[in-house]
Amino acid sequence: MTTHGIPADAATRPPILLWTPDHQAALLFPSPGHVLLAGTELFMTAAVPEGIDEARARFTRYARKQAARHPELLVVAAAYAPTHHAWSHPAEVPPNTATAHHLHLLREFTDGTLPAPTFAHTWWQTRRTAQSNGERVRGPLRDLLDHVFLLLEDYEVAPELAEPTDLTATELRAAVTEAYRDGAVGS
Repeated sequence: MTTHGIPADAATRPPILLWTPDHQAALLFPSPGHVLLAGTELFMTAAVPEGIDEARARFTRYARKQAARHPELLVVAAAYAPTHHAWSHPAEVPPNTATAHHLHLLREFTDGTLPAPTFAHTWWQTRRTAQSNGERVRGPLRDLLDHVFLLLEDYEVAPELAEPTDLTATELRAAVTEAYRDGAVGS
């Protein structure tokens, strides 16, 4: 998240509303210390690539740090709280979420009941769903899912396109199994 100071001249004193020339997005500067951003889904995806919930969570942390200077930020943060809780352990993950599906895929893959290409394709699809749902993970669960993401970056589903440094299906299964077991976040 990038923050920039706005010069305190007559043109930028709150409240002020700015919008893009095509009216696809707007920025409201209601009071010192923060702005509110809104726009089309395409604009918001580009402006807040980490997702709305993650941006809201970071704003809440910012509001806490700035509470002495701008106590009203805590009220704004409460009004725009994240929709989803950030899960750090599998037991916290609701069953009908993409993150729960990630955990299910990990169990099947490490048990040997899911082939590597199917695991890879389904993992990426599930990752996109989790992101579009605004699901957030943190701590050990985030570390595990990020590690699997990086392992999959080194695996080529199509054997004919694999480079010598890419992981084989067997190597991928071994590395994911080790990460899953060492991560101490299993089922």
